Amino acid sequence: MTDEWNPDALDPSQSLADAKLTRYDPEPWRDIGDVSNAMLPVAQLFTRDFPGLRPPPGKDLLQILWCPVDHDDVMPKTTLVWRTAADVTDILRAAPVPAAAEYGYDYIPFPCKVNPEPIVEYPTDFDELGEESLEQMRQWASREHIGIDPDDVKSWFVSNVCVSPGWKVGGHIRWGTTDPYPQPCPTCGTGTESLLTVASSEWDAATHSWIPYEDQALAGDYSTTVGPGVTIARGYNMILRICPASPDHPHIQLMQ
Repeated sequence: MTDEWNPDALDPSQSLADAKLTRYDPEPWRDIGDVSNAMLPVAQLFTRDFPGLRPPPGKDLLQILWCPVDHDDVMPKTTLVWRTAADVTDILRAAPVPAAAEYGYDYIPFPCKVNPEPIVEYPTDFDELGEESLEQMRQWASREHIGIDPDDVKSWFVSNVCVSPGWKVGGHIRWGTTDPYPQPCPTCGTGTESLLTVASSEWDAATHSWIPYEDQALAGDYSTTVGPGVTIARGYNMILRICPASPDHPHIQLMQ
């Protein structure tokens, strides 16, 4: 293993998977027993960039970590750590190397930067939107002549208008594995809110309308994975949800 990580020094011809393995060379999943497994950084969010975050008093930095092996719910186990950014002075030069990682590299995020961009989303539960909203969608599709079957307007709007794909802070859930269901706080019963969606890809053939202009050159290959390059359970999303009543209450996570 190597304890240095310099993505700028990588061979441009090297695949993302090979680059990760060059950095970590983790063993495949195994029962590591009482051996500690390093938690890996997943996201670092400052309240100045994400004003919708709900920090504890005096905190302005949220760090999200996970153990890079599957746990009982077939997802990596996550930890949320709130800090005061000004107090973080002893900074590690490189992330710790885990003793084991699931599937070799699927749970090892590739270092990248975030450029926050606020967007508007809508729930995919059309019963919540109401028939009037659906009719407005049908009229818009007919007026714009974009070739949508009026009977299929729901699925088109879910993919292209309602919920953005990819990694995001906040927003709505793209349901698919299950129908929408309540996710109350395990401590107080308050309905939880989405904190972070960890996505296996930033787009696919059904969600091309969300591709940023600067990434249009990649649009022809819908299998292209950009950003952190992780895969959740063969291509799903993991959503972390928190209690709006208190940041001290435990968060929950689900897969869709």
